[in-house]
Amino acid sequence: MKLMPEYAKNLIVGVAFHNNWSWYITEREYWFLNIEMEDRFGIEVLDESTADSFLYNIESFKIPTTELTEILSELMDTFQNYDEVLEFLPTIHVNFDNRELYSLFPELISFENYVPNHWKGEYKDFYELVPFAERYWIVDNENLFEKLYKNLKK
Repeated sequence: MKLMPEYAKNLIVGVAFHNNWSWYITEREYWFLNIEMEDRFGIEVLDESTADSFLYNIESFKIPTTELTEILSELMDTFQNYDEVLEFLPTIHVNFDNRELYSLFPELISFENYVPNHWKGEYKDFYELVPFAERYWIVDNENLFEKLYKNLKK
């Protein structure tokens, strides 16, 4: 893994493209889709026509679901408060096939307002859109985020 999640800086992003799902941990700036970013490999607008090139360039930031599950499981006993868990929540879902971006970014930045023309951008819970096999926070049919929340609330 090239980056660890870091609250509001390095985000866990779920990407659907060509009917395939992938997780990435990247810096947040990549996901302002319709704004030219200095460090986005010369891609002015990130959309379905530039996704191949972009995803090729961030291949080293891709992380398997199993590795995310492993990391979260290993850290379960170390979390002291729920704010620490926030780093491990998926923050953005980009579906290049359907031209959609959903954000749950916990700060005032609104990624959903920076989507290309003819795209849907929305601030909403997208976890149900994640294929069940890709939900790294589900272990033995138990939601680790819910378990952490309950344990930390005590």
